[in-house]
Amino acid sequence: MIQKAIDILKVRWPEVMLVVVLHVAMVLLIEDVVAASEGMDARGPSMPFWASFLLGIGMILFGILWQMIYLGFLKTAAVSEGTPQQPMELLRSGRPYFWRILLFQMLLGVVVMLLNGALLNILGGLIWQGRPIEDLPIWFAQLCALAGMLVVLKPMLLVPACVIVYDISAFAAFAQMRFYRLVQIDGIFKAIAVGFGIIALSVLPSVLMDSEGPQRYIISGLYSAATSLVLLTLAMVAVLWVQQQFDAECVKTGEEEIYA
Repeated sequence: MIQKAIDILKVRWPEVMLVVVLHVAMVLLIEDVVAASEGMDARGPSMPFWASFLLGIGMILFGILWQMIYLGFLKTAAVSEGTPQQPMELLRSGRPYFWRILLFQMLLGVVVMLLNGALLNILGGLIWQGRPIEDLPIWFAQLCALAGMLVVLKPMLLVPACVIVYDISAFAAFAQMRFYRLVQIDGIFKAIAVGFGIIALSVLPSVLMDSEGPQRYIISGLYSAATSLVLLTLAMVAVLWVQQQFDAECVKTGEEEIYA
């Protein structure tokens, strides 16, 4: 299954690049907006309401666009495997699943944020006693984010896979997830170890370089690109495996109807 996912990534590399580049651009845009807002609060008057509103709407639309393309890539990988698709086809394929999975992803995001915050406060307090959380090194925050993702990796991978393959709601997929275990996916833990190792290595520039100035884009962009590519690969492995289970169930059901 791992090799099958890698083969699809190789054949459909332009679509993979589209998904990864859009994700990196979105992350950098959000970071710039947050930094600009903090700078305005410190130095003077805030951005006009109309500008803030339009910027917020633009960021939301950007996020929706990326998520639909991401889900569309997973759906077409499940049904068409290595057949290349146009961006509009990815949008059409991912649109129905976006609205089904939106609330679940928001809840999962809150859980990850709480986990990251707890790790930053607990471990950061032990290592850098008395140091404010906002002054902790960026590489430490990135590693804590990595640990938070590991904790929720099973629902992060299997719930979208079940939604896409079985065409059900996210909460029905969450209930169905108990019938699956990650260990059933051949080679998944090796892939997780290698993938998260790559993400951990992408943190190195933030250790070796100053996180302020233009190099901030290199630090954040490299980490975001590594995270996006690894999670896309793992998500596709999960989708392909769930699709395999679904196909096997369909064959079994058909045989039972024949002999009934």
